[in-house]
Order: sequence, then C-alpha cells, then structure tokens
Amino acid sequence: MQSIKSMSKRITAISVSREEAEYLLVNPKVVRYYGSMVSAYLDEVFVSIQGEGPCVGERHIFVRFLGCDLNCAFCDTPAARSSRGAKTGCRVQRSSHLPERDMLPNPVSADDLTGICSRLAARGLSRPVISLTGGEPLLQADFLNEWLGAIRNGFTLYLETSGILHAEMRLLRGQVDIVSMDMKLPSSTGLRAYWEEHRRFLSASMGGEVFVKVVVTAGTTLEDVQTAALLIREQDGRIPLIIQPASGPLAPHPLRLLELQETAMHSLEHVLVIPQVHTRLGLP
Repeated sequence: MQSIKSMSKRITAISVSREEAEYLLVNPKVVRYYGSMVSAYLDEVFVSIQGEGPCVGERHIFVRFLGCDLNCAFCDTPAARSSRGAKTGCRVQRSSHLPERDMLPNPVSADDLTGICSRLAARGLSRPVISLTGGEPLLQADFLNEWLGAIRNGFTLYLETSGILHAEMRLLRGQVDIVSMDMKLPSSTGLRAYWEEHRRFLSASMGGEVFVKVVVTAGTTLEDVQTAALLIREQDGRIPLIIQPASGPLAPHPLRLLELQETAMHSLEHVLVIPQVHTRLGLP
C-alpha cells in the first residue's frame, strides 16, 4: 500500500491536508485526474434557462462535462455519464440565436471552449453566467483550475456538483462564484450514504456563495432530509436548502413535499421547494 507521503506527492496540485490525504488513500477512486490538463472531455455546450435552485430563470451558458462516478436512480443526464461521448464528440450550439448544434471532437481545448462561451454570451448589461455541470465537472478539476483562472474576469462562474469530491473543491475554492452542491440522500439515489464526504465538501466550499440541493423521490425518508439539514446547520444554518422533487414515476406526493420541507425547517432558516422549471418550459 502507498504511504501517505507518496500519495501526497501525487496530489500536490490539489494542496490537501494530511487528513485529506489519508481520506484519499483509503478512497483513491474519488480522484480521477492528476497533472496538467489543457483540454476537457465534454458532452455539450448550449444556452438555456437555469431551471434549478435559487437562480432559476437566469440565462446560463451550460458546459456539460463528461463522466460521473455515481449512478443515481433519478439521473436525468445519462448521456453525460457514458464514455461514448469521448469518441463521438461534444455537441456545441451554433450561436445564441440558433438551436442547431455542431459536433466538436473531444477533448476540447481551453482556448476553443473560451471561444465557444464568448460566442454564446448574450450581449447586454448583465454579466454572462457559465454553468459548469455534468456528469460531474470536478472529475476534471485540474482542467477547471487552469481554465477558470483565465476566464473569470469575463463571466460569473456557477458550479453544479454532487458535493462529494471535497479535495477537488478545495483546489477550486475562489475560482467559482456560486456553488450548487447536491447532497445525495441514500433513500433517493439508491446508493450508499455520503454524509462524511458531504460534510467535508461543504466545509471546502465555504467562502463564496453556496446552496445545497436535495432531489427527493417517493421513497425519500424524513430521516435522510433531517440528517442533511443538521449537517448543513453544523456549517451555517443560513445556507439555503433546495428540495427538488423528482419527476415521472419517482415523483413524491405533493403533500409529502410539505412534510419534508417542515422537517428541514426545524434546523434551517431557508428551505425552498423548487421543481425543475426548464423541463416545463420545453427547454434543454
């Protein structure tokens, strides 16, 4: 088995503490990329309305990264989890006014991605927002660390993440403006609990604007929502919690949403129930 010292040498770019290095040694699969990355594997780049969380209704440029280390029962972007896109390429919206998309070979260079986002930015007084989504964008954290530093003066940077890869979040702290952090409730995802990873991630994300989102289904338990709320309160009870109901056959009963919200409100100041809005508008 590797020593903590040798492991630390491999992750010097992430600048983690001894405690973080010990965690990564036991859980090596959470770090997928080491070294310099001047290009990224992407699924698609397009313009739409942000349909989730407190920024709902804003116009965003979505950069969807390929790859995810989870398999949530309610996943609505399965194509971004597949490695097939690495071969078939990235779908890029032609312009902010044209929905047609062109195929761009993967991996996409940082310069090309900057040019695409600049082309898709709406002209006006408002600052354009880039939503970094996936898949899981933090699996390509080294690329983000290089790219975001070069573009952050021209865009507001909004990170959508599973809220698990805390060492990568520490690397990018200060590089993004808004963190949309998921908490993966085991009764919703069908996966194991990630409470300790979420705790470390939330700590790593502090210093900028952050909110937490939980997707709830017909099977979501009050206990999971309560655990998530208490974990958030440990860090800061003012952090907003967004309860997002799944759609389709997994959708919870409307009255159940009120019950889940009330449970979280015992611990937190701001608990909102917000469904996905872009799907109701017929937007991607």
